[in-house]
Amino acid sequence: MLFRSDLMHASVVTESGRDVPLRYERVPRPVPGPGEVLVKVAAAALDRVDTYIRRGSHGMATTQRQILGRDMSGVVAAVGADVTGFRVGDEVIALGRGTHAEYAVAPSLHTLPKPADWSFVEAAALPTAGRTAYDAVVNIARLRPGERMLVVAAAGAVGSFALQYGVHLGGEVYATAGGEEKCATARAHGARAAFDHYAPDLVPRVLAATGDALMDVIVDPVGGALYEQLLRLLAPNGRIVTCGVTAGARTNLHLGRLMVQGWHLHGIGRPGREAVAAHLRGCLDLMLEAGRRPIVDRTFPLAEAEAAHAYLEQSSFFGRIVLTP
Repeated sequence: MLFRSDLMHASVVTESGRDVPLRYERVPRPVPGPGEVLVKVAAAALDRVDTYIRRGSHGMATTQRQILGRDMSGVVAAVGADVTGFRVGDEVIALGRGTHAEYAVAPSLHTLPKPADWSFVEAAALPTAGRTAYDAVVNIARLRPGERMLVVAAAGAVGSFALQYGVHLGGEVYATAGGEEKCATARAHGARAAFDHYAPDLVPRVLAATGDALMDVIVDPVGGALYEQLLRLLAPNGRIVTCGVTAGARTNLHLGRLMVQGWHLHGIGRPGREAVAAHLRGCLDLMLEAGRRPIVDRTFPLAEAEAAHAYLEQSSFFGRIVLTP
């Protein structure tokens, strides 16, 4: 078979469904439009949203064939009209679409130069989780030095960044994670104490560690039934930021307690293009200022994306899972 330069390999989902497999096949290579860059992908992060789309859960079912993935790093292969600041050959980090492939496009607005001392794998782990955690910790919660912050699911994509940001910003950071091994890793990355959120009596265990002091800030990517316990740990006038509903979108909220405690309950929201660009620049600058790097748990070849999905769904990882074409 002759090689066709307009084709590439990609991990493709044809429709949502628990038993629908991912397909690794050749598909047309994308072409950058105005304001876009085409990236030869060196690495692409896997996100829970990818598994939601594939499974059809969390309201993200699709009936259309598509390439999954948003985060990537690589080398600029082509630029569209009106692109300035990037040229062919530049090493970049980008938040784009269809990144689980050999080539993908991204808005130049959401493309950043890759730090020279970061690997492509580390760089690909940054965009979605890094910018979400940045918005939660820096812009919404406005964590101040000395404040107590609890990062829920600190082993997860957003949580692993929130933990690093909080420590660098001078917070008294605590964490939850699933199991003692992940709790130990959270402590190694700067958490004062870490708690298995699957074990019973989370609230008394946290209060024992803090001397009954409550949290000024809680970053929660989990939701569900855990949310009620988190509110018991939130100080009067404290801030809690919901940036995910992995465990479910429903909870009970006592409005009388909300009124009396003066809590500030925030959602991460859906920022516009310019705001996303600002978050991307901010999170990269903060990581470089802190001398930290994205935490990568494991890499998989793109051809083994099916196995990468299964590994993510086991929730035994700490940090991000990355695919390499």
